[in-house]
Amino acid sequence: MLEPQSQNTLAQRVNWRINDFCLAHGIGRTSVYQEIKRGELKTIKVGSRTLIPDIEAKAWQSRKQGIK
Repeated sequence: MLEPQSQNTLAQRVNWRINDFCLAHGIGRTSVYQEIKRGELKTIKVGSRTLIPDIEAKAWQSRKQGIK
């Protein structure tokens, strides 16, 4: 049986599922979808699934922290 994902595993992702991104970054789904709608957070679609590339997640976090 598969073990639940740990925080360590989440930090090593190539793409983030919305729920995992929320857990790892401490924000809610509504906030994530607002960021996406405003164009602050870019996503990719794979079938019907919305994913956030890790490079975009890191860039988003840097922008929120004011790091260039």
